[in-house]
Amino acid sequence: MTFQFSNPIWLLALPPAVAWVLWLFWKSDVQIGAGRRWLALVLRLIIVLALCLAMGGLQWRKPQEGMTVFYMLDRSQSIPSPQQDVERAFVNQSFKAKKPTDSAGVLVFGADASIETRPNSQIDLRQIQAVVGVERTDIASALRLGTAAFPETGQRRLVLLSDGNENVGDAMSALAAALPLGVTLDVVPLGTSRGNDVSVRKLTLPTTVKKGQTFDVKIFAQADKEQSATIRLYLNDGSLGEQKVQLNAGKNLFTFPQTLAEPGFYKYDVQLDAPGDTVPQNNHATSFATVRGNPRVLIISSEPARDAELAAALQTGKLEVKVVDKFPQTLAELQSYDTIFLSNLSAGDLGLDSMRLLESAVRDFGVGLVCLGGDQTYAAGGYRGTPLEAMLPVEMELNSKKVLPNGALAIVCHATEFPGGNGWARDIAFAALEALGPSDEMGIVLWDGNNHWLFPLGKVGTKTAMGKAISGMNPGDMPSFQAPMEAAYESLAKSTASLKHLIVFSDGDPGAPTKSLVQDIVTHKITISTVMIGGHVAPDTMSWLAAEGHGRFWAVDSASDLPQIFVKEASVILKSAIFEEPFKPQLKSASEAVKGIGPQEYPQLLGYVCTTPKGRAEVPLVTEKGDPLLAHWQYGLGRTVAFTSDARSKWAAKWLSWGKFQQFWQQVAQWSLRRVDAADFNTEVAVEKGEGHVSIEAIDADGHYRNFLNLQLLVVSPKGERQILPLEQTGPGHYDATFPTKEVGAYLMNMTDRATGQSQALGLSVNYSPEFDDSGPNTSLLRRLAELGGGKILDPETENPFAHDRKETFQPLDLRDWLLKLAILLFPLDVAVRRIQIDRAEWLRATKTLRRWLMPWQGKARPKEADESLSALLATRGRVRSERTAVEPSPTLFEPEKPVSLPESGQAAPTHGSEPTQASKPVDKPPAKDQPSVTSRLLDAKRRAQKRQDKE
Repeated sequence: MTFQFSNPIWLLALPPAVAWVLWLFWKSDVQIGAGRRWLALVLRLIIVLALCLAMGGLQWRKPQEGMTVFYMLDRSQSIPSPQQDVERAFVNQSFKAKKPTDSAGVLVFGADASIETRPNSQIDLRQIQAVVGVERTDIASALRLGTAAFPETGQRRLVLLSDGNENVGDAMSALAAALPLGVTLDVVPLGTSRGNDVSVRKLTLPTTVKKGQTFDVKIFAQADKEQSATIRLYLNDGSLGEQKVQLNAGKNLFTFPQTLAEPGFYKYDVQLDAPGDTVPQNNHATSFATVRGNPRVLIISSEPARDAELAAALQTGKLEVKVVDKFPQTLAELQSYDTIFLSNLSAGDLGLDSMRLLESAVRDFGVGLVCLGGDQTYAAGGYRGTPLEAMLPVEMELNSKKVLPNGALAIVCHATEFPGGNGWARDIAFAALEALGPSDEMGIVLWDGNNHWLFPLGKVGTKTAMGKAISGMNPGDMPSFQAPMEAAYESLAKSTASLKHLIVFSDGDPGAPTKSLVQDIVTHKITISTVMIGGHVAPDTMSWLAAEGHGRFWAVDSASDLPQIFVKEASVILKSAIFEEPFKPQLKSASEAVKGIGPQEYPQLLGYVCTTPKGRAEVPLVTEKGDPLLAHWQYGLGRTVAFTSDARSKWAAKWLSWGKFQQFWQQVAQWSLRRVDAADFNTEVAVEKGEGHVSIEAIDADGHYRNFLNLQLLVVSPKGERQILPLEQTGPGHYDATFPTKEVGAYLMNMTDRATGQSQALGLSVNYSPEFDDSGPNTSLLRRLAELGGGKILDPETENPFAHDRKETFQPLDLRDWLLKLAILLFPLDVAVRRIQIDRAEWLRATKTLRRWLMPWQGKARPKEADESLSALLATRGRVRSERTAVEPSPTLFEPEKPVSLPESGQAAPTHGSEPTQASKPVDKPPAKDQPSVTSRLLDAKRRAQKRQDKE
């Protein structure tokens, strides 16, 4: 039996504690017997020893049998499917050779790690169920997860099945942290050398160039062997041509001079093709360049032709104007403009992802935003609760003084035969709910064996109760639209809402409702729109319902389009926010946007969308009812403007012919333009092991290093996720930062000097997953991992992780609680020995029953013949006296037989030695028996007790 201590430093307290106990024993003057004195010393020493051992963390190392093996399977893109089958086969085959006391578990990893099977005594790995990202290889995360998942007992062994092409994390550091926990690592190399691989490592060009400036497009390529290839270069998806090149084995550099004559945002793509290339995924790259000239304005319009007058007005102010009907797909393109106009676009037209990109461009890169009104904008366009509302200086909720007619929306929801159909049904219901205001009404009818309301048509309010109901919604496959639409119609007909709308969501399978029901719905001024997804039948029923109900029919191919469609449909009942009546703008306050225009010079407008200004917003123009017409404010690094009427002939017909129409919109655009001062730093951006690295060199005009700058880096991923990082100084004038690059696409960065406000926009393009960077396994890393982990590189055909280097392991059992319990139990006994005195007779009487149980052969004790106690003696005396006959005392009992003569005065009394007289002679008594008195008996008993105490 072996022991160990978890906190041995506390054992140093044992010698002084023992010395203190012995000193107290030597100096103590407590009057107790010698036996009790030594017993108290022993008890105190045991208590002190138990306490010191408890503080030292005494543990018993209990021997353990068995080994636990955790298989770590690489599921990244660099492991081909046949090799993944080899992984499963190795696990199943090697597991058969384990001992009965052994167990095994399985985890899979890629960009992250997940446990497939926890350690147990039976494994049959037929199929991998765990899902992990395959675009990266993070061996370190697998090592950490495997180490944490081991049971507390038994030998621990990790088995890594991978090609070793680590591109995220640090496996060596993770393994070093696992070694103190008794973990060993075996390695099974996987992967094949692809050979004949050609790849584009990087495409570089200046992010910003001047108009007409010549610059070089540099292409860095790599080849496994010398061979010929073809390079194709594209500008804004248009071909610039192709060129035959000769690749050398290793790294190659090709340079193409370019000149851009017009300001704008440009995208360059390169494609490298070589015969026999086995991995086409790594043959392309993308980069961006911006040509600066006059400020650039982008107008995104629902109908570009109707905004021609606005575009012409802006162009006269030396602004580069571009009008499009599609929203840019990348943040890199958005931030190349100085301001962006949105003309009559609803939230459903933009989509949530586009609004997030726009918000990042404004807030993080200083791009301006001007939102023009129309019947598809603001509250009527579903802006409520979106990133667009957050950016604008007005909000969609009206103040308590304004009451608008409310709307009512009912949704008939059918379970579609589409992957994740019920999940998408919940998403669209949430999207519709978020678009509505508190005073609007909403209800959902579904079928789950019976037609019923998920929640009846009622006020939206805080949306909490309705949101909870939607979270648990699981519609079924209804046989017919008739009953659900009847229920929706009855509730909408009873509603007092001004606008009523019915949406039918289905795959078109249920039976059509009757024509009379549809006619009744239309008669009560209820519109019907239908959304069909995953339909496996003809869309006749759905399109007929939309046509008869004066609504819209949506045939959806991609489920991701559903939420924005329902936002647009929910906006149908929000048109009550539109005021279409002539009014004259009122000047409320001065602003750069309305400078030089008199209060009476503004022509009449024919309509606007009602909104409420936010607290910090400036409102230069209002309507006759006091509603904001023109409002603006600062949002992050950018500026945003809200104009609640339009710039078209519908509401602004008189403005188009107004002499200051151009001046007004040029001033609005000029106010919103990007105001960020460009910083002049030398920057380098690169990707290494799954991380982006930014290095900045700060030098002033005299060539001196600029130290102790407060620099901040904002990074926006391809999905629009933002991260703010500090740039730390690593040397004179040098600052560095790193960030993860787990997504493929363009990363936009904005470096800001927080002291001066200057900033510099940077870009980085991750063209393909780093899984395709390496053409073969990294055997060097695998070998170093096996050496550090105390394991070996296994041959999957002949070797088994359960068979080699087995050793006995121990489980430390903590004895601290037992030692503390022992000390607690002995402490009162120690006090009792020193403070309580018990003689032998009392001890025998107290332990009489216990001794009879433990020593039954001694028999029952004989009773004593006589009780020497005082009570027994008194009882005997009383009994004897009661048996004697009572004698009447004589009257002359105390009278003398003869008179006694007293001596006269002067006469001496008889001396002591004189002969006694007859009267003084004692009366002869019968001799008394030799019987001790009660007092003498008590004294004898006390003496005996004192002698026993002295002996002890």
